[in-house]
Amino acid sequence: MAVNEPAPPRRPRPPRRAAIAARIPRGYSPALHLAAPTALGALVLAAAVWLLDDVEAVELLAVPATLLLAFAFEWWAHRSVLHRRAPLLGVLCERHEREHHLAFTAEDMALRSARELWLVLTPPYSALLVLALLLPLAAGAALLLSRDAALLGLATAMAFFVGYEWLHLAYHLPAESPVYRVPGLARLREHHRRHHDPRLMKRWNFNVTVPVFDIVHGTRWSPPPRTGA
Repeated sequence: MAVNEPAPPRRPRPPRRAAIAARIPRGYSPALHLAAPTALGALVLAAAVWLLDDVEAVELLAVPATLLLAFAFEWWAHRSVLHRRAPLLGVLCERHEREHHLAFTAEDMALRSARELWLVLTPPYSALLVLALLLPLAAGAALLLSRDAALLGLATAMAFFVGYEWLHLAYHLPAESPVYRVPGLARLREHHRRHHDPRLMKRWNFNVTVPVFDIVHGTRWSPPPRTGA
């Protein structure tokens, strides 16, 4: 579906972002917020790999299969939970649209202080919640498939979660940041930046990591190619 590129939205008035940032808890530690889920993810990944025993080639398929499911879940959750008021989950939509999207717009994406990580990263308890949800799924996979396949899936899922956090953080660094020397990262940031246009956010660019399911579902928006001289 062809879509004409909208005019850039106006920069929000500074008081709006300041008011949102003022609600960040006084004792908030940005370093701990980033380090804790990263450390937990690394610990789970290391433990899962250490517990592997005589992995067969077919069991390695658990890695791409888990990644594919993660991309699908990311797309679905972003579209159907964070941008729609689902029953019992409306608070997540409220936090995402009324804080994250109002604080960071398509033309003003960069963090202004480390404290604004509160508005970019998932809530501090999310890593533990993700692990609590993954453990019974891994146990089921061990029964249905194999122990090593389940461990590979668990390791991949936790690595995806940590990667999601770090990628999303990278997209909200200043555009001149040296991290964008990493091949492909600037294009991924641009994909996410377009989602922050308030006229696009409910329909386009829901994958935050890699736009696999935006491509599958036709929700990947990019400017149409220019024609003529």
